[in-house]
Parts: sequence; C-alpha cells; structure tokens
Amino acid sequence: MPAPAPGLQSISDLTTTSRITTGDIPPPLVGATMTIVDDKLYLFGGRLIQSRLMTNALYILHLEEFRWENVSEIVNVLPPQAAVGDPGAEDENEKSAPPAERYFHSANAYKNMIVFFGGMGPAPGSAEGQQQDLVVFDDIKVLDLELLQWRQVRIPSSPHAPKPRYAHLSSISGNKLVVIGGQDIGNQYIEEINVLDLDGWQWVSSMPFDKHCGSYRSIAVSGSGQGTTIPQIGSEVDQASANSLSPTTDGFPTSYLRKASSNTSLHYTPSLRKSASNLALPKKGGPMSRLSGGPGSFGSSPPKEQRSSIYRLSTLMTSTTPVQQEEHPVYLYSNFNFTDVKRELQVLTPPGFQVQDHSQSMSGNLLPPGLRFPTGAIAGQHLLLSGTYLTSTQQSFSIWSLNLSSLVWTRIDTGSVFNSGSWNRGLLLEGSNAYLVFGNKTRNLADDYQNRQTNFEHVSIVDLEAFGIYQHPPTTMTQTAQELGLGLLNDPSMADFEILTIDNQRIPVNSVILSARWPYFGALLREQEEQDAAAAAAATPGDGDVKENDATLFSKRTLSLPEPYTIVLAFLQYLYTDHLVTAQQHHSQVLSQLLLLADMYGLDRLRDLATHALHQMLNMSTAAMVYETAALSQQTGLQIRSLKVMIAAKKMLQQQQLKLQQQQAQSQSISAEHAWRSGEHSEGNPYSSNGSYMSQQQNIHGIFQPSPPPPLSPGSSIGNPSSPDFRRGSVTSQNTGLPHMVRNRGSLLGAMPPQHWNTEPLTPPPASPPPPAAMPSQSTPTIKQSFFSFPGSKSKAAAAAAAAAAASNPPPMSAPLAPPPSDAASIRSGKSGASSGSDLSPADKKKQDEAHKREVMQRLMEGSLGNSVFSGGAGGFAMGSF
Repeated sequence: MPAPAPGLQSISDLTTTSRITTGDIPPPLVGATMTIVDDKLYLFGGRLIQSRLMTNALYILHLEEFRWENVSEIVNVLPPQAAVGDPGAEDENEKSAPPAERYFHSANAYKNMIVFFGGMGPAPGSAEGQQQDLVVFDDIKVLDLELLQWRQVRIPSSPHAPKPRYAHLSSISGNKLVVIGGQDIGNQYIEEINVLDLDGWQWVSSMPFDKHCGSYRSIAVSGSGQGTTIPQIGSEVDQASANSLSPTTDGFPTSYLRKASSNTSLHYTPSLRKSASNLALPKKGGPMSRLSGGPGSFGSSPPKEQRSSIYRLSTLMTSTTPVQQEEHPVYLYSNFNFTDVKRELQVLTPPGFQVQDHSQSMSGNLLPPGLRFPTGAIAGQHLLLSGTYLTSTQQSFSIWSLNLSSLVWTRIDTGSVFNSGSWNRGLLLEGSNAYLVFGNKTRNLADDYQNRQTNFEHVSIVDLEAFGIYQHPPTTMTQTAQELGLGLLNDPSMADFEILTIDNQRIPVNSVILSARWPYFGALLREQEEQDAAAAAAATPGDGDVKENDATLFSKRTLSLPEPYTIVLAFLQYLYTDHLVTAQQHHSQVLSQLLLLADMYGLDRLRDLATHALHQMLNMSTAAMVYETAALSQQTGLQIRSLKVMIAAKKMLQQQQLKLQQQQAQSQSISAEHAWRSGEHSEGNPYSSNGSYMSQQQNIHGIFQPSPPPPLSPGSSIGNPSSPDFRRGSVTSQNTGLPHMVRNRGSLLGAMPPQHWNTEPLTPPPASPPPPAAMPSQSTPTIKQSFFSFPGSKSKAAAAAAAAAAASNPPPMSAPLAPPPSDAASIRSGKSGASSGSDLSPADKKKQDEAHKREVMQRLMEGSLGNSVFSGGAGGFAMGSF
C-alpha cells in the first residue's frame, strides 16, 4: 500500500527543527550550568540522578555539528598556571585545581573566560560513597577558554563580599558581575545584591534587596554589549523613528542606545550563518560582472602619491579601535504563586544598579503563566523567557518574549514540537538568532520535573527571526565617518576607477576602498592586474611602442555591473559608509536588490543590514516582495515572517469581505422591510387579499378613535383616489395594506375644523357580495384610502369622483339607503325616532356610549359586523363621533 499522505503542517512548525546530539552525551543532571561562547556550549557541574552525587565534570557541545565532548580529564591534567587577581598572593604558583563538585551555581561568559560563583556541594573531607554533608560556596572560579584550563583567582576581602549561597541569579553588565538573591544553607532567601569588578577582581558594591529571587522562580539577564540595542524600558518608541532608520544606529529606535557614545562598537563580528561563497554568481542567467577596458589598456595601480593618501584614508575608515565594554541594565523577572500567578519586573540600572520596579507596566493579550526553573536572555529589543509549564491538564515547555519598548508580552508559538517529550532548558544562540532547547523528546516532562533533571539527548532550534526577534546589526562607524564616506563618493577627484551600470551610467569610485570592503572586487582587480603585468612583461619595446611605465596603461579602468543606476549607487553608498544611511537605500525595492547582491557576493554585513531594514518595513503591501527576496537569498526567518504577514492579510481580507457581505445583507433586509412597510410589496402581504378583514380592522380603529381624524389633504394622499365603495363589504373594494396600519397606528396626520368634515351617508353594502365574474367594471381610478380615513371623511377630489361614479353606476338596491341625518352630528343609532345627543345629560351620554360599545364588541364576536354594523336601516347604525 502506498504511504498515507502526510498531515497538514502549521506555519508555526516551520519555525522549529529538532536534532539528535552525538558524542559523549552527558547523563541527566540537576542544577548544572550551560554557557554558550561563540560556537561552543560549556556544561559544568550538577548532580547525578541515579547516585545523587555531585559532579564537577566539564562537557563541550560543538554547535556546528551538535557533538558532545567530555573534556574533564583534559582540563585537569594540563600544567597549572599562576594565580591571578591579587598580585600579593603568598603562593603565585598555586596549582589551578578544578572547582569542587557543586550544583545550582552560576556561570557567566566574560571576554575569553567563564566565571563561576557559589553553589552547593559536599563539605570538604566527605568520604565518597557515604552520605555527604552539604555546604554552600562563596568562591570565584574561572575557566580560561583559550587555554582550556582552570585559573585560580584571588579576591581580597571586602565588606561588599557576598554571603555563601546557591540557586542565586547572576548577570554581567559591562565589566561587572552582578549577583542577586539566592538561598543559604538553611534554604532562607538572601535579600542582597553584590557587584564584582571583573577587571580588578574585587567586590566593589553591595545593597539590600527586599525580594525573594532564586533560580526556581526568577531570571536575571542583560545585553551582551556588542551590537545589543536595548531601549529605555517602558517608553514606547516614537512611530516615526521606529519606521525610519537612523544613520548613527542603523534604524534602532532606542533612547537608551542614543545615550551612549557614538563610537561604542567599532568592531563587527559576522553572524554564524552559513554565508554564500565569495565567488560571484551570474544574475538570472546573465553575464557575470566583468572588468572592461576603455580605449587604453588596464593598469595595475594609481600613482604612488595618490595611492598612499587613499590607503591612509581607507585605513582610517576601517579602524577597529577597541573600546571599553558598554554597561547595560540588568532585567530581573520573577513569577511565583503558580495557582494565582504573580509577576514582577525590576530593572537594575548601571552604574549604581539602582532598582526600578516596572511590575505594573507589563501588559499583553496573554501573559506568561507560571514557569518553573525559568531561563532567559536579551535578543535585540526583546527579553526572552522560557521554562516548564505544568498544570493538572497541560505540561509543556513555553517560550515568551517581552518587548522592552512597550512592555507587551507575546507568546512564541513554536507549533507542536514541545507538546510532547521532556524539554527542560533553553539558551540563546546570539550569532544565528536561534533559541536552543535541550531535552528528550521520548521522556515524560512531569516525571523529569519531579527529579528536577535536565536531559541532553535532543535539541530543538527555534528561529527567533521568524517572530521578528533578532540581534540588530551594530554600529561600526561614527556619524562623522559616514558623512566623510558619502562625501568621498561624491568627489570625482578621489576616484581612479569607474562603475558602468546596465543603463550606461558611469559612477567614479576609488578602487582601494572598494577592494577593502568588497572582496570580490579586490580579487577580480588583482587577477586583472596579474594578467596585465604578465602581458606587459611579455611585450617588447618595439611592439606598439608601449613601455611598462607608460601612464596611458592605467588611464581607463571600468567595472561593468548588470544593475540599474539606483541599485548600483545604493550599493556603493554602503561600501563607502558600511551602513544604510540614505533614503534611497531604504526603498523597499532597493533593499531587496541589495539583499540579493549581499547573498551573491557573500557580504555578511550588508546581508544583516538589508535583512534588518526589510524586517522594519514589512507590512501587507510589501510582504509578497519581501517573501520572494528572502526565498532567493535563503533568509528563512524573514521568509517565514513575511509568509505570516501574507496569511494574516488574507484572513483579514476575508473577514472584511464577510463583514461587508453581512452589512449588505442587513442593508437589503432593512430596505426590503422599509419597502414592505411602505406598501411597495403588497402582493406579498398575506393580508392584502382579504378585503373584508382589512375593512373591519380599519373600521374598528375608526370606532375607537378618541376624536375623528381629519382626512388627508389632496397633496398628501397616498396612491390613487379612493373608491366610493371602499367601505363596502365587497371583494371589489380597494384595500389598505397592513404595514400602513402598523406604521401609522396611533399617529395624527393633521387637524381640520369640523365644518369641513364630510358627513354624507354611506351606501349600504349588498346582502351578499356577488362573485368576481359578476362584478361590474370600474372605470374610475381609485384612491388608496389612508388608515385614518373613515366613512364620510373624503377629500374634495374623492367626493367628486364618488359623485361621478354614483351617477354612472348606481349602487345595487338590495337594501334601502340610510336616511340622511338631520344635522352635522353623527348618527348614534339606527333606530327610528332616535333622540338627539343634545337632549341627554352628560352622564346619560356616557352610559349610552358604553352600552353602544359593548353592543358593537358583542356583534364583532358573533361575526355579524359586515351585515349589520354599518347598516343604515332598522337594527343598524351609522358611525359617528363618540
């Protein structure tokens, strides 16, 4: 049978990959430290699970191939080195023995070493194999990474020295090691902060700190210094500066960075990405960039005096003078009371490391749950938080990010990789913007958490750049140097070379600067110079009368680039400034081409700058172009993030279309209802075909009206003139639709004096309505009767129409006509010799009216309204004013 088709994969699953580690895999450990320096991870100490014994073993994980190596014996057998730190040490030749076995200590990388402090371990002199007495440490141990050996440091006594502790927090800011909190041998929290000078090797300050902080519930992290751009915490970045890239900071909208000196970092270390080969590739099948000669031959170099000045300028612009490491604030995050999670955020600001509380400023659609044994790091402008999330219904490894500008939390959705297995510890790999999570994907997380163990068999790699979290490119030049570079590019007198664009534009350039910044150009130029030198050496003085030192040999030199002028100019501006500083360079299409050029020529610095700029301008309108560019340049993180934006844009468009359709449907429903209420759809009204019922309803309303409503004026009448037979119980009568009744019920359309009321008698209806076939044709157009019209209330036009109809078509004589009233008063009874209303007292009138109403309702209940209510003869009555 063919294999079943694989299930659908979420886009979040594309952000994480898993690897199996090889080599000397460490056993599961409790309380070991893991420190990443460059492309290696150093694992030290911990407690074994099965034997419950402490260890001081040292393992190295080679991150390029994820291979473990146990170097414990190698480190211990190397020749001892002299003690460092206190120059007045009694024995400077003291052997550098490895640290004692311990766990829940701290480890921090500084320059070319790792600094260890504190922890808990067996007391000195404890017999192996017996129950060990435990002690806590306050010593400093140093691992020299260059020599791979332990170095003993001597630190003079100081009142600022920390108490012995374990399970504490530590972080490095500048050249200071900051130790926070922890617990003593009695498991009591130590409310103290201590600062160690790593250059002078002495404790320089200490301060009380009334918070309970420890590795079980807290993290303390700081920026690495080089290339780290940390904003002023809690201050929202201005939108304008967030969208525009600053010339001095490559578009890092951070107020904290601007406080530092402009020459903070002048040395750039390329990222650990696998860069493309430096050899240029043909662009879309076209020819490679080539050197083409002008009218003369190629030369090897400019004149000597010009060459020396250009070399000095190039050396000045590419100087990498070392500077003092920058101090960054230390971010301290704690979560506790896991049933009802409490979250705290404090910031220790250098140089005095004063504490500022920002716990109430954190927000987000979702906040991190209670994470046990959390770990964290600073990546770009985000604080990363990860740890074990355990509840009665869920167990997983969770990763979150806090935007340090807005203090908004966001969950990093890594798909389903951490929903199974036992994942225990996360670390940031800064060079590749990846987050490494160690564990074992076949074990149970809850069981391993009971033992507090960390596994090392598997590692999952989370691409943080896919979530917009990455280390921003650092500043390598001062603003003055960048302006000098642009000025040099615009000065033709400093040029000795030309760049020819695809649209036949020539740009004068300096070959020395291009050779220093563009390795491909330098290699191509050297190759051409070697060929020209060989050709010149093979030529004789008689061949063309050209001498080796002829100046015309070097007069015309041109490099042809198959790119338009705008792209080439932006590329040259980068080469002259080592930054993207102009508005032209930050156009989305120009950035896309610069990223392709960076990938083509293996320019890591330009790749990072262009990728960062495309991240900043990624939106719904640019997502498709950025996705294509990232795919062609193998920038997976940018590609996934742009794909997310496109999917989100599609979902948003679908929601907007659905909302628009709902609004249109609602509008059509309202219009239909309005038209139905206006009588425009009377053919669909179930009541419009029942003339007798509608007439009864209208007459009933007229009977119980408090005062007789006036007829509509001719200008305000609705429809055609009403028929004189409207009130008759005939099927030929014109009907008024129910929606008009509902809309006009209870409203008054106007007022008219009683002398204008029409009080002529009604023609009584026939005893039985004739069939439709026997109905006489009505040639007179009818006027649609208003709901508030009543018998005897007609307009002048309606009265004239009724008179004409009566003359041509006299009513059937099946019943005698009602006698005309003696005055304008309405007829109250159909009995002969009825007394006038003026002969009765008000009380008698009221009794008579109430009795008449009861009689009418009784007749309605008996269904005799059509034959007797409106009769003008004996036993009947005519409508009047109650």
